[in-house]
Amino acid sequence: MTDLYSTREGLGPRRDRETITPGAWQGITALIGQWANNGSLARHFPLYECVDDRGRNTITGTDMGMFLRAITGHIPDLAVTLQPDGLELERSPLDPYSMPDTASVLDLIEFVARYIDKPIDATNHPWGGNHTDYTFRHGDGPDPFSDRKLSPGEAELRDKVNEIFERNGIAYIVSDTMQVQRLGPVEARLLVSEFRPSTGDARLDGLLDDAMGRFLSRKPADRQDAVEKLWDAFERLKTLEGNNKAVAGPKLIEDAALSSEPFRKLLSDEFHLLTQVGNNFTIRHHELAKTPPPSDDARDYLFVRLASVIAVVLRHTGRMA
Repeated sequence: MTDLYSTREGLGPRRDRETITPGAWQGITALIGQWANNGSLARHFPLYECVDDRGRNTITGTDMGMFLRAITGHIPDLAVTLQPDGLELERSPLDPYSMPDTASVLDLIEFVARYIDKPIDATNHPWGGNHTDYTFRHGDGPDPFSDRKLSPGEAELRDKVNEIFERNGIAYIVSDTMQVQRLGPVEARLLVSEFRPSTGDARLDGLLDDAMGRFLSRKPADRQDAVEKLWDAFERLKTLEGNNKAVAGPKLIEDAALSSEPFRKLLSDEFHLLTQVGNNFTIRHHELAKTPPPSDDARDYLFVRLASVIAVVLRHTGRMA
């Protein structure tokens, strides 16, 4: 896929919006409509209208009624409104001009990702209503959590939805697991995406990985958990060179300074300051006297500051993959 001109020239919007815009919603509904029309959703929501196939084994399209009812069952805030006869829609959950909340849109993207499966063959059937017969590969279809390459349908969804996100300045991405992830603050994206601890301490690696994962959540409570886990990891990090923090911590800092006395002092001062931050804010302790970060941005700042120090120490001591 070739980027549009403004993207190629670096003129696109800054990706810092954490709510889906009306323009992005219209683009997403257009994509889903295309996938419904070209058979990419037909395998799991099949329509059988081939008059020559009385055994109903030939899929001829997507049963939109079934598909929309499935959306309603999984994403209640996109509920379909039906006429009394239950056959005609008064309102579609894919109405491009009825803006749903962001969480529902992201749920919808992941829901479609579960079932998208491009046909391997589409044959025009000119008689019996002039329809198309679709053929799909054998098997149970895509599993977004298995260790395998993406199917053509999954790859298309990932690429096209991500392009809409980018073009509209939206700070989310469809990952290779076919799940939507928050990109986080612009200044933290490279740090988090390349954070791969290999400390030799499975518990420490787990705390760090969990903190990075929770930091990308839309939920402020998850990001608070991320900060707390990162500070727990920081305290454990100080014992990598031995159980006595008073000795092991300075040894770790000295190794990470790479024989630079000014940098050793800077790291030592930063370790001391960040230890105080963890103790004085509602991070490691939650007494009434402790101070919570005043905003989500402040919480993100504290996370990025500590994560940056930890990353430098791990890289300089050969503990980052």
